Amino acid sequence: MKRHIGAILAAASFLTRLPMPTWVAKDSDAIAKSSRWFAFIGLWIGVIAAGLLYSFTALMGQELAVVLTLLLIILLTGAFHEDGLADLCDGFGGGWERSRKLAIMKDSQIGTYGVLALVSSFAIKVIALSQLPLVIACLALITCHAASRSIAGFVAVYLPYARTDDNNKTPQKDAKLPITNRLILCASGALPMTLLPLGCSLTLIAVWLGVFIAMIKLMQRHIQGYTGDTLGATQQIIEITGLITLVIYNFQNPLSS
Repeated sequence: MKRHIGAILAAASFLTRLPMPTWVAKDSDAIAKSSRWFAFIGLWIGVIAAGLLYSFTALMGQELAVVLTLLLIILLTGAFHEDGLADLCDGFGGGWERSRKLAIMKDSQIGTYGVLALVSSFAIKVIALSQLPLVIACLALITCHAASRSIAGFVAVYLPYARTDDNNKTPQKDAKLPITNRLILCASGALPMTLLPLGCSLTLIAVWLGVFIAMIKLMQRHIQGYTGDTLGATQQIIEITGLITLVIYNFQNPLSS
């Protein structure tokens, strides 16, 4: 039991800025082994976000509550995945050759494509969560945070790691993804979807499957593999498309009065 708790806390230490007990291993090997719990941590990040949104809305209305909630979640996660989205857009948009794209993605400076991606992402999240009924918006946060980390975890099944140097921040590149780990990822990502109507859940799955295939093909075409940045970008894009899908579905078939 302590081994599983340690792995969960190791995953939390990697995906959030929360302080962890000193006995929790945080080295690359421990993080790699804990990657099967990433979607579970995403589930709890979504629960925290939903709690903040629900509480803030009672004080200041939903629109401002959405903005503050998103900002606090960025502080909680250290903009970990947002950084990956910006780097992917800069690298894929600004480089011509594979080596140049990888170099741009590793550069700590942000370019025009990255800025536009972050501004667009934040704007879409704010507007989407503001348009949804409050209860559905809270459920959307939980669903999209969990599912996006689950789906991103499967990228390594279909692509090799793209970098050859040892100086990287992607410890899970060496982790295997046996059936048990895949089941944990799937279960953690799918659990909140059981609270949605079946038609809505099936729509989300269909959209996410298409987006996942498109992301795999995009990475294959640009860098013939994946990096930590592309995993973060995949999480963000899955989250965004999930919110957009829920807005469209709710517009056509209201999920809550």
